[in-house]
Amino acid sequence: MSLLNNTVIWVGTGVILISFIIAIIIPKKNKSYMKGFFFCPLLSLLVSVNSISSRFFLLYTIEKNFFIQTILHLCDLLFWTLFFLKISKDKKDFRNIKILFISTLVIAVQLVYFNNSDNPNLHIHALSSMCKTIFCIFFYNNLFKNLPKQNILLEPSFWIVTGLFFYSCLSLPFYALNSYIKQQFLPVIYSNIFSISNMLIIIMHLFFIKAYLCTIRQHKA
Repeated sequence: MSLLNNTVIWVGTGVILISFIIAIIIPKKNKSYMKGFFFCPLLSLLVSVNSISSRFFLLYTIEKNFFIQTILHLCDLLFWTLFFLKISKDKKDFRNIKILFISTLVIAVQLVYFNNSDNPNLHIHALSSMCKTIFCIFFYNNLFKNLPKQNILLEPSFWIVTGLFFYSCLSLPFYALNSYIKQQFLPVIYSNIFSISNMLIIIMHLFFIKAYLCTIRQHKA
């Protein structure tokens, strides 16, 4: 594991922890979809702790690490499905979100079942990223068809979805092409390339923190 990747993981864990703390303490009176949002940084925090634990505990096997990582990513997909169902204002999008989630979950479970190797099946992560990217497109499509009178830059959901879109869209190639990248580059170079996906997670949570600030500002107003 490269120094860059280790640094990104530790810095990312700190940013996610801050995001989690703010998500718990922000006022949620006027934004019902923010009431359970702390689960998102909590899941990210558990993913980081799982990654760190695999490096420091000898009894923490690679198989256990990858299995827990996969379960947490599927829980994350479930969270985002519920989030988009809550903020969706279009009945067609509501139906499409549920169909897409069920289809993605079925494929992901099959990938988990047929993956017999000791390596992580990052195709599941790629599938999850693709699903969440489509969720974001549903949101943007509905948003720009019915542009609100208020400034969308002051709307927390806009910043949350933008952060998720930024991460899921840009991380998709890294997860989908992971096996190819691993074969083409030395381990150190591969690790540095893959650390970019962890940097995207940090940026995503910075977008979330911006959403929290908008929520606090609206509460004071």
